[in-house]
Amino acid sequence: MSGKDSKTITKIIKDYDLKDGVLIQCFPGQGLVGRIAGMQLIEYFNAEKAAKIYSCYFPHLVIFNGELGKLVHGEVWAIEKNTPPIIILTGESQPQEGPDGMFEVINSILDLAEKWGIKTIVAIGGFRPADLEKTPEVTGFAYTEEDAKTLKDHDIKLFTEGRVSGAVGVLTALAAERGLKSYGLMGKVRPQEGPAAAFGVDPVASKNVLRALAKLFGFEMDLSKMDQMINEIQQTEANAMKVIDELNETRTSRSDRRNYYI
Repeated sequence: MSGKDSKTITKIIKDYDLKDGVLIQCFPGQGLVGRIAGMQLIEYFNAEKAAKIYSCYFPHLVIFNGELGKLVHGEVWAIEKNTPPIIILTGESQPQEGPDGMFEVINSILDLAEKWGIKTIVAIGGFRPADLEKTPEVTGFAYTEEDAKTLKDHDIKLFTEGRVSGAVGVLTALAAERGLKSYGLMGKVRPQEGPAAAFGVDPVASKNVLRALAKLFGFEMDLSKMDQMINEIQQTEANAMKVIDELNETRTSRSDRRNYYI
């Protein structure tokens, strides 16, 4: 376990030599686009857990899933047999506590990535555009003309204005400063209203980003399981709307009866 004297500790489960590999950052954010995409990659490619990132800059929470608890942390998963080899960075939360925390955790992750031979960084996220109709399903960004051209050559339209916040922006920017190839892929998150907003997820955006990612790096990925997830979420949202409508009808009916007797 490294980093004992710092506020961020990296626990290595297994060391890797991933020459010319790719790190894909999949922390949760808008629409949970990155988180969902990361879990799909881990499951589809049967990734192995490679490291855990503990830090005081993650939320100070223990999460229970069943009888056992775990401290909120970052996770690094390895897909060694893919071409190119991939490591996936994900977790229950992005680093918090302002810019200091974000910078420390991200730099620790980049140190590990370079040690393992990673040459390319991709960060996945979601964003809510001002003009939904005119915005493509996936928008990318880069820091060098060469990397921008790579995205455009794969039919990914680039951001030309605005800002990118959180781990997606910090990771890619710091990676570019280290001389690594660095890209951001942002899925268009659709606005949700009423009960649907409580779910806060957009697996359609995750699916679109994964399709662009596979094209960018030349690997195949069956996304049919995501269609099932999308259908289940849409059905749950529809059921929630139905319950709300029924409650509203009942409330209106009772109000009408009270008015009648008065």
